[in-house]
Amino acid sequence: MLAAGANPKIVDHIAGMSARDYAARDTRSSAILKMIDDAANTTTEGGCQCQNPRNIKAERASSLFDQRHVLTIGYVWDIPFAKTWQGPAGALLSGWSFQGIVSLASGSPFDIRESSDTQNNDGIYPRPTLSGQRISVPNPSPSNWFNTNAFAPSILVYGNSPRNPVVGPGKHVFDLSLGKIFKMPYRESHSLQFRAEFFNFTNHPNFYRPETAFDNVNFGVVTQALESRQIQFGLKFVY
Repeated sequence: MLAAGANPKIVDHIAGMSARDYAARDTRSSAILKMIDDAANTTTEGGCQCQNPRNIKAERASSLFDQRHVLTIGYVWDIPFAKTWQGPAGALLSGWSFQGIVSLASGSPFDIRESSDTQNNDGIYPRPTLSGQRISVPNPSPSNWFNTNAFAPSILVYGNSPRNPVVGPGKHVFDLSLGKIFKMPYRESHSLQFRAEFFNFTNHPNFYRPETAFDNVNFGVVTQALESRQIQFGLKFVY
């Protein structure tokens, strides 16, 4: 695992403005990792979930938690516009700040299983057999995330498909908030705080993993998406 830790910094000079007029702060963290295991879950959540309990070696594969790339950036930008303005215009337009978090992550592997007992062994976690075709497709899409023809029924034998042979969709989220603190003129300790928050501001489609049951009519098709853009406003009086 390779990780770059937090790296706060102040931008001293942009577009001719000094640090007194312009302040930006960002915190970044990233991770590049690979995780391999031979159990689908912890003991309390199902343990091995092995196709063949007598052949644990066949379960060794990329973990469900093997998310190869993760990048998170948090930032704050104090907007310099109208800082020197006086009167009602200055009170209304100065002192605004942008804050946000950018999260970019690759997908996680998932298993392919059969829901019927074609192996005739009362197995709980049967896997299909590989047909010999390539599993991945050049341009994965919600309607065709991987090559479903790469799998065939495992009839009266254990399937030779490995655990977690397909990687699901990644996640790209851009959360943004705009806020301002209005100082009350009659008492310094009183203020009115306004916030407008945008979750998944760009409304980027983030998909759930596709159907994983080999004999399901939607096998290989993404039928669910994660949250779309959400907007909320907040107002708080501090006294």
